[in-house]
Amino acid sequence: MPDEKKGITVKVDAELHAQVRAYIDAHGMTMNDFVEQALDNELHPKIQEGQGMNNTRTMAFQVPEELFQQIKDYLNRHHLTQKDFVIGLIKAELDRDQQEMAVETQDESETDEEELSVETEYANDLEEDDEPEDTESEDEEYDAEPEFGDDYDELDDMSMNMG
Repeated sequence: MPDEKKGITVKVDAELHAQVRAYIDAHGMTMNDFVEQALDNELHPKIQEGQGMNNTRTMAFQVPEELFQQIKDYLNRHHLTQKDFVIGLIKAELDRDQQEMAVETQDESETDEEELSVETEYANDLEEDDEPEDTESEDEEYDAEPEFGDDYDELDDMSMNMG
């Protein structure tokens, strides 16, 4: 059962006890919180073996007291350290951002494919327009007599009658 609690009683050097007491007072913890967190950290190390602190950078920032107390309560309920909590949030946001970027890249790729498809259709239409039709050549067009129809014949008849 996750809510079942068992007691651990230990005797430590007075100097170490004073250090622990100062630490928990400074961090607003109870002795129970401190021991539970220390045991969890020891049993489930946050830095994997073979990884050192060589390739790490420090991030520090301040938050309002009320938010800090909410975070502290959350950390205690979920048995997390501040570091694990913040790193978890950062990783989750970076993963979300990476997925969003992948979707945007896919959308851009699909848009590029659609534009290419439209350009290809347009180029194919232009090629079809460039094909010669079954008409007389340009030279033959200018050499042929214009076809004016009945109106031309009437004008021709009128000019003959006048002269």
